[in-house]
Amino acid sequence: MNKNIAAQLQPYYADFNVESRILLSGHSHQAWPDAAKKGMLDCYYDAAKHVDEKWGNALAKADCVRDFYRHLMGEPNGQIALGSSTHELILRFLSDLKYFKTSLNRPLKVVTTDGEFHSLRRQLQRLKELNCTIEVVPVHPSDTLAQRLMDKIDVDTDAVMLSAVFFNTSEIFDDVGLVAQAAKSLNVPCLVDAYHALNVVPFNLQRWQIESAFVVGGGYKYCQAGEGNCMMRIPADHKGSPIITGWYAEFDVLNQAPGKVGYGAGQSAFAGSTYDPVSHYRAVAVFDFFKQQQLTDVFLRDINQRQIGRLWQGIEAVGEHQLGLKLPEHHLQANGGFLSLTTDKASDWVQKLGEYNVLCDSRGHQLRLGTAPYVSDKQIDQALNIIEDIAKVI
Repeated sequence: MNKNIAAQLQPYYADFNVESRILLSGHSHQAWPDAAKKGMLDCYYDAAKHVDEKWGNALAKADCVRDFYRHLMGEPNGQIALGSSTHELILRFLSDLKYFKTSLNRPLKVVTTDGEFHSLRRQLQRLKELNCTIEVVPVHPSDTLAQRLMDKIDVDTDAVMLSAVFFNTSEIFDDVGLVAQAAKSLNVPCLVDAYHALNVVPFNLQRWQIESAFVVGGGYKYCQAGEGNCMMRIPADHKGSPIITGWYAEFDVLNQAPGKVGYGAGQSAFAGSTYDPVSHYRAVAVFDFFKQQQLTDVFLRDINQRQIGRLWQGIEAVGEHQLGLKLPEHHLQANGGFLSLTTDKASDWVQKLGEYNVLCDSRGHQLRLGTAPYVSDKQIDQALNIIEDIAKVI
């Protein structure tokens, strides 16, 4: 692997000023390459030139976004519904559950973990307040998580919803496929949040053994595509009829009977409605840039592992106790795209690091440091020196 890749890439990210800022925010919002700006301008010019006839070009861009995600998941003909956020897509998934379309004399039951992203956590918590049964299984100890989840799944379970990489700890859930298969054996839909895997942890559906699962993710993080580029992969044999349904879902059933709500097959059933296409123009420009620079998911994984390893070893070298920062319990190979450090002063660390132009974030007691391919070894070492200095006063 070329260790000077950051030096080669930084000139392509001039607008985000990646050379003079240490952006350890790669797990939350990666910088966009300058090519993204051309994509956004192309959207503007298409609208100016074609007015309402722009949608042919826009829908072609949407298909290119689908193709990028299909490639990442190793499913060339995969069914991909698009949305502005994973929350929007999760709502479509929930509204497709048989529970809402069948008279059942019991509460809705969903099995999940305590390590889920805010959109899912908050929505399920609200359902719990409405007397739904939300079985929240603790992530730790992670080596028994799969079995503990499977123990909660029964014939009365309506859905299983969990992550491939946990957004608090960055730990990869290698056994998510076992849970998905257990759910399938009982005809229970399983949704896997892959946002912290796509384009930083290779995510071939067959290797992960989750071909039976719905998968959500998006472009805001490791895909550098910005907002509005989320997706939900639909299992190949699934025939959906979500209650929350947009008028785009009628495109494939325009000959439906008057007064009837019809649904197309696969991704069509989960289609949304009129949206701002600039997000897809931007994404396609970024994905073309990735192809030009040969930034494959495998290559990006290699870069990320080396960068996270450098941070990890730097923390170890100074000493966790001296810094007041606890390293993960899992191994580096089981780590996703960012380093999660445990500290009671996580938010204070974010503020102090920001004063030194080091951008990162926190979640509860977790200080999250995320690298990106445009971050240099020199910048990582500078961040480590700053961390050591801050530890003396924080």
